[in-house]
Amino acid sequence: MRYIEEAKGFLEEAREEFEKGKEQDNIFLIRDACEKGWNAIVQALNALFVKKGISPLPRSHRERRIKIRELEMADERVRDKGFFDRFMARDHILHERGFCDGDVIIEEIESEFEKVESFIKDVEEF
Repeated sequence: MRYIEEAKGFLEEAREEFEKGKEQDNIFLIRDACEKGWNAIVQALNALFVKKGISPLPRSHRERRIKIRELEMADERVRDKGFFDRFMARDHILHERGFCDGDVIIEEIESEFEKVESFIKDVEEF
């Protein structure tokens, strides 16, 4: 599926850019890597929406929050995966703090990328 492949591609690019940023002590690369990690989550969530028949796809973060919450209320399997909470946590740490604010803790970002990978894998199960 297109969105899963894009999610994996963004995560791969995020990890590569993050490593370059660490090696070069370049906060701009690290911040861009955070944003790519966040976009991997957005693309994976798009894949889930397609799999669950949500059309049209949400176009804003607000619409995504509403739709994922609705899905969790309607589908126990989705709720059990905690997609809403996981989505919001990656939004906060990768997008808001990492990319927008430049509040980067190296070990935290490495852990976040593992969580992004887990999110993608869980979406693939649907």
